Amino acid sequence: MSEANKALVRRYYAAISGDLSGLEEIMAEDYFDHHFSPETPKGPEGVRQWFLGSVFSEIRVEIDRMVAEGDLVDCHFALLCKHTADFGEFKAKGNAVRIAAIGTFRIADGKLAEGWELFDSGDMIRQIQA
Repeated sequence: MSEANKALVRRYYAAISGDLSGLEEIMAEDYFDHHFSPETPKGPEGVRQWFLGSVFSEIRVEIDRMVAEGDLVDCHFALLCKHTADFGEFKAKGNAVRIAAIGTFRIADGKLAEGWELFDSGDMIRQIQA
């Protein structure tokens, strides 16, 4: 089960690094990401809205390691992207950004059911200001 759950998380990161297709196959209809803003819809459509409305483009995910136990998968990864839209007071400069992060996913019935992310926002801000 652990390897299947890890494979599911890998498919998610491949989808957000690509054209966002296939999300319905890997995530529950009511998938909830605790990192997204509260008004973001649940499920695959919310994930699409989040990434299509992102201030970053050319998103790529590099996975460093994964640990799976029971219905949870923790993934240490880096989000590599370009800052291409204004982010509050920070004007887009097209800077390349590398955001180290940890994602935790809960799997239910063979699909992603919930997600959480932690990242160093201070480091992200330093990179987009550079």
